[in-house]
Amino acid sequence: MKPSIFLLSAALAGLTLPALAVKLPSSLTDKLTESKKSADVESNAMVSFAASQLGMSEKTVAGGLGSIFKVAKDTLSKENFSMLSTAVPDINSYINQAPQFSTSAITSAFGNNEASIKAASVTYLDSAFKKLGIPKESLPTMLNTVSGYLETNGYGEAAGMLKKGLNFL
Repeated sequence: MKPSIFLLSAALAGLTLPALAVKLPSSLTDKLTESKKSADVESNAMVSFAASQLGMSEKTVAGGLGSIFKVAKDTLSKENFSMLSTAVPDINSYINQAPQFSTSAITSAFGNNEASIKAASVTYLDSAFKKLGIPKESLPTMLNTVSGYLETNGYGEAAGMLKKGLNFL
């Protein structure tokens, strides 16, 4: 094959390939990305471990852990939450799976002090666990399970921060 014909073929192929690509609507690509993130979190080792320890589905456990991590994010200092984020790199994917509730007018009327944040956190966890079908009595077991998993995998300091930050539960 002559070099000029080869170059012409290569150039034409470069022009036609992009035309063959199909652009999906953003709403569909967002759902695909969200679904992949959800599946990644639901099928990881920590969720599998907790699900087997708690006798719950991985989807339920992922939502419960997300609720716990959401409260940790709201109550821990930025430095301590950063330490936890290092131990659980996909922590925001968990938080995104946690049930979302708006802050009630009554809760927001108490202000933004430590006591009101803790009260709102307890209320949130009760509601989130109820929505997920997790008995609220399972909260300490779930917290101990995830802390134990972190400790076993070399993140004892992060596990301690999580327990200390949520000791009001």
